[in-house]
Amino acid sequence: MPALLPIFKKAYWSLGALVAGYVTVLLLLTSPWLQRHALYSHKLHSGFYHNVNNPESFGFAPKQVTPFNVNTPDGETLYAWHVLPLNVYARHNRDLLEQDTSLEATAHITSSKAFRLLTRDPDAKIVINFHGNAGHVAQGWRTDTYRSLTGIPNTHVLTIDYRGFGLSTGSPTEAGLITDGVALVNWVIDVAGIPPDRIVILGQSLGTAVASAVALRFADPASDLFPIQPTGAAEVKKSIVFAGVVLVAPFTSLPSLLLTYRIGGLVPVLAPLRPYPYLLRLFTSRIVDTWRSADRLAAYMNTLTDSPLCTGKGGSELGGIQIIHALNDQDISFRQGEMLFATAANTSLETNARFGERVSKKMNVKMEGKPMIRLDVVEHGGHNRIVTYASVALAVMRAFGDFVE
Repeated sequence: MPALLPIFKKAYWSLGALVAGYVTVLLLLTSPWLQRHALYSHKLHSGFYHNVNNPESFGFAPKQVTPFNVNTPDGETLYAWHVLPLNVYARHNRDLLEQDTSLEATAHITSSKAFRLLTRDPDAKIVINFHGNAGHVAQGWRTDTYRSLTGIPNTHVLTIDYRGFGLSTGSPTEAGLITDGVALVNWVIDVAGIPPDRIVILGQSLGTAVASAVALRFADPASDLFPIQPTGAAEVKKSIVFAGVVLVAPFTSLPSLLLTYRIGGLVPVLAPLRPYPYLLRLFTSRIVDTWRSADRLAAYMNTLTDSPLCTGKGGSELGGIQIIHALNDQDISFRQGEMLFATAANTSLETNARFGERVSKKMNVKMEGKPMIRLDVVEHGGHNRIVTYASVALAVMRAFGDFVE
């Protein structure tokens, strides 16, 4: 037994060091600056060896992608991509190959061939894409996402790097990212002249929080669910409803997410504090960007109850929400998607308890006078790759009325 004492002693000190390290990290993360760097991870990207101004290196056809900049009301410059649908590109590729798509040349984007192909086509549809944290517009599975969506006929993709990400200026905050999202949507509506019923808002991970906030901002510009008003909120001049909102791997709110979130699927963030409610409340109260997506989607649904804005041309229904989550998501549990659906649909969690089975499940709710809300829990796709899967492309087609089951 005495021979075991050194082992127990080492284990004791190792455990103590782990606890001390964990507490130290939590204390450091009470700093808003460090907290935002950890949340957005905007400095973690492959820009030092990936040239985002050369889209062909990411597998796109020559001149299929036009990089350009979008300016925000508070003076930031956002780096953006316009990705042409493959069918449109195939018809006009000779003309497109003659244009200069360098960022300097597209400073006047409205004079580009790609812009004219978007704005002069009455059948053109746009997916406005909001990506997750870390990286830039062309990192990871994001380019695969754009290729999947632009394979749908006449479907253009517009995406940006939020402030502080990639080549965009500024530093990220919740209010700032919402301002960025509003600025991109306003550019599509006001500059490109695309009507809202030909626009789908798509978000993945952090992008679902941006998408939810943007959808509510346009549906109800006066909503009180923006305690820190995004700069340029007055830029939303009237209530607008889009063809649909697609949320992939979403979460209800940041405090709720951190109770179950594990960094890399392994290291828990706030879960160890669950037995200590006081400490848990203390740390969650220090979260500066809370991203209350569940509350915002519930407000969105209530705002659009019996709203004539939800009726499009030919009696089509606008403004529906589709939530897609993978069972094998190791970053954000599919339970977050379920809870988001339950809150927005104003239903009980018991109603969709069966989604816990390890098989694909769907739930489609159409309440009287409200937009459709749908939940798809799929078996595969993980956290990031799922956005490239057919289920997401079909959701976009469903929102545009091009796919009926």
